[in-house]
Amino acid sequence: MDTTTHFQQARLSRDARFDGLFYTAVVSTGIYCRPVCPAPPPKEENVRYYSTAYEAASQGFRPCLRCRPDSAPGSPAWLGKRTTFQRGLRLIDEGYLQDNSIPMLAEKLGVSDRYLRKLFTESLGCSPKQYALYQQILFAKKLLHETTISIADIAFASGFNSIRRFNDCFQQQLALSPTQVRGKQSTQSDSLIVTLSFRPPYQWQQFHSAISKNLIPNVEWLSENAYGRTFMLGTQCGQFTATLEPEKNRFVVELTLSDPKFLYAALNHIRRLLDLDTNPDAISLALLPLIPSNQPVITRIPGVWNTFEAGIRAIYGESLSNNGETHSSLEPLLIKDSQQDIAYFPSAEWLAKNLESYPLPVTEKQRLSSWAKYCLSKHAASDFIDEQDHPLTEEQYDYACLRGAGSPDVSALASTASPLADNAQPWRSYFALSTHYKEIS
Repeated sequence: MDTTTHFQQARLSRDARFDGLFYTAVVSTGIYCRPVCPAPPPKEENVRYYSTAYEAASQGFRPCLRCRPDSAPGSPAWLGKRTTFQRGLRLIDEGYLQDNSIPMLAEKLGVSDRYLRKLFTESLGCSPKQYALYQQILFAKKLLHETTISIADIAFASGFNSIRRFNDCFQQQLALSPTQVRGKQSTQSDSLIVTLSFRPPYQWQQFHSAISKNLIPNVEWLSENAYGRTFMLGTQCGQFTATLEPEKNRFVVELTLSDPKFLYAALNHIRRLLDLDTNPDAISLALLPLIPSNQPVITRIPGVWNTFEAGIRAIYGESLSNNGETHSSLEPLLIKDSQQDIAYFPSAEWLAKNLESYPLPVTEKQRLSSWAKYCLSKHAASDFIDEQDHPLTEEQYDYACLRGAGSPDVSALASTASPLADNAQPWRSYFALSTHYKEIS
């Protein structure tokens, strides 16, 4: 059976497992959709299939206003065609080009500007900047549909420094104005509510059990169907609660953030923490032969806010094999907010600046300082994968990459779990979790 036949079957059945893995465009309407679109299915001769939303858009198709391709779960970056291209996509998706140029991205990837453009042209038919711009517009479209924040704040949250530039790009990309997409203006609110989709199934009980083992009081909270926490992005503070809606294959996220400019980064952190962009079927298919039949295959990484936090947790003894109680050791590091009875885990920026004020032993301060400076030298989660010059032990660093960067293929942790680990590539992180959390059912 060829790929087109698979896509056709998924489209006609509206199979949510394929959501975000491909898009369908209809030549008679000029619109592209997710495979789960509720609209009546078009005739096959009018349908074109694309692996990314941008490829459909570059052929002149506009996003559907019913299924909203901006809400589809992302495709895993490791499904790309080349290592450099994969890493470039990850950095762009994490917002690298919002504050940096194409030459800086090329230098970070260790290639020339010309070669980077060639990679993107061959793989997506566009330049890195065009790809990044379309992602910004889709993100803005999502906020216009789902939130009540002002169009000006949405422009800045999407990475635009000018409202006029935002309006021009939006009109050019979608043939609609931001005001037309939003429709009636809603009442402003201090909190934002957005939806984050995933491909089913989502193993909530396993995720819940794993997170509960090392929950930090006043920083994190957990209920029967929701997880939430406070966070810091640089010097900005915020908090969120993500509530599972399994029948709709999504989380509803209520988020409070002091500056909307950081919303894009915050939602990227939440997506990674909940591991929403993975493909559970692909992981299960690869790992089932390697896992005893009485154990579940874990297909979601229970994340923490970022790699810096995961590394600090590892320094204080947190690991896959322990059952918590590290939060009492972390207590002196937390930033208390007595008015709201909450606390914040310090960011690398905050800790590096204020570490001297902590009543800690000199050697402990040196370890924390070294890790904070190392993390500040990195821009995105993908920068931590396969690094060699870190200041942690190998086990601590692998734990930080697993839970903080969401790396799907941390080899060392898997190797300590079973001699079969190498057969689990490229899903060795999930293999390690399945082995260490074998008591979870």
